[in-house]
Amino acid sequence: MYWKTIVCCILGALLVVTARSGQAEDIKVGYVDLQAALNTSTAGKKAKDSFKSEVGRMEQKLEKRRTNVEKLKEELEKKALLLRDDERLALQRDYRQELRDFERLYKDSQEELKLRDRELTARILVELRQVVNDLGEKGSYSVILEGNNTVVLYGSKSIDLTENVIKEYNKKGTKISFKR
Repeated sequence: MYWKTIVCCILGALLVVTARSGQAEDIKVGYVDLQAALNTSTAGKKAKDSFKSEVGRMEQKLEKRRTNVEKLKEELEKKALLLRDDERLALQRDYRQELRDFERLYKDSQEELKLRDRELTARILVELRQVVNDLGEKGSYSVILEGNNTVVLYGSKSIDLTENVIKEYNKKGTKISFKR
């Protein structure tokens, strides 16, 4: 929230200074929806596919463990009355341990996936920002804002640079490896 205030103040000051100096026509403003660029660029789509594959692998791994836990539970429920106390206690201990291991693996998997998603997103955003910077310099823009409705409340489609950024980024390609 703080950075939005700073951006608004800078823009306001920029407009006031240029208006007073009679150079208002020299201001060139654009905006880019980085989220849309992230989702629709070639690298963004590859990252999404790679991430889905990772999620699938993790789900398979977790499903096997869950099945083992359920088998132990069923075995415990079926045999509990037939087993000696020490055998029943050992089976209960095995079940609890397997359940704890499964829950720990599930939690670790979720954290790992969140981390991987943030990592991929951050790396693509760095490349997208470089494309935006290059576009800004080549196009002599005074300012290019992030336009996913957090900073730009309204912007004419004529100053929306999102498609240009996506095209340039796709043309430039990515250096990111999506394989793990």
